[in-house]
Amino acid sequence: DEKMKTMSVFYDFLEKNHFITDRVVANKEGKYVTVSEDGYTYILKKWFDAEDCSNSNPRQLILAVENLAEFHKLTENTTGLFQEGGFHPGKNMRKVMERHSAEILRIKNYIKKRKNKNYFEMSLHNIIEEYYQQATDAEQLLEQSDYKEIYEESIANKTINHGCYNYHNILFQNGQVIMVNMLKVNYAPAVQDLYDFLRKVMEKNNWDIPLGKTLLEAYSNIRPLSVREFEVLKAILSYPEKFWKIINYYYNSNKAWYSEKNEDKLKQFRKQEKLRWKFIDNM
Repeated sequence: DEKMKTMSVFYDFLEKNHFITDRVVANKEGKYVTVSEDGYTYILKKWFDAEDCSNSNPRQLILAVENLAEFHKLTENTTGLFQEGGFHPGKNMRKVMERHSAEILRIKNYIKKRKNKNYFEMSLHNIIEEYYQQATDAEQLLEQSDYKEIYEESIANKTINHGCYNYHNILFQNGQVIMVNMLKVNYAPAVQDLYDFLRKVMEKNNWDIPLGKTLLEAYSNIRPLSVREFEVLKAILSYPEKFWKIINYYYNSNKAWYSEKNEDKLKQFRKQEKLRWKFIDNM
């Protein structure tokens, strides 16, 4: 219930500043968490008869990224917002990259030792070193940037991140943007939200450079990105996150079953690689 009270204060703050969200609603006793007779806990949220954000609708994507920029402008410094409580620090990308790179290395060694490799494992065996190198290069880029300071500043200033800002959590009603599933909000640099949104949109749109440029411009027109933030964004986009996701899913699933889905995802990822790098180099 404490977290929900904190969220309620935050929802009030957003509503006062003209943002539309799926806020939590208190029950008759004024509590936000209801326990049913069979011991299950429930929360009640405001809901909308609205349209999902489409990843193939540039107009909606522009509105979504402009909404994110407005959200970040408002939540840049919320040190006076909560009398008590607040949110947890969000993910530190240096640690995330470190962990993911260690996993790529572990999988690389596993594949190397594996006898009777299937087609997917053979494909992986041939390219995994290249992506491990790409991962460590991106780590180095982030290390050389001002990320450490930006991250520490965001914690000190209680800079609020949506934490999961992607097309699944954005709705449209009469041309207005609605943010939903906000229970992952945390304190972290604004650029991390922008990265999450941009990477997913670009993957779904085959790293379409004009679209990516339009989205970055739409964001920057409302909340200009500093040179430091831009360097951080470039470094985290350089990390082969999608590759890590594909191989991590393979490594943690049943190896006795051959998955064509993994193979298709890897092929699709490889096909997009030149375009991904072209986009990063053109930023």
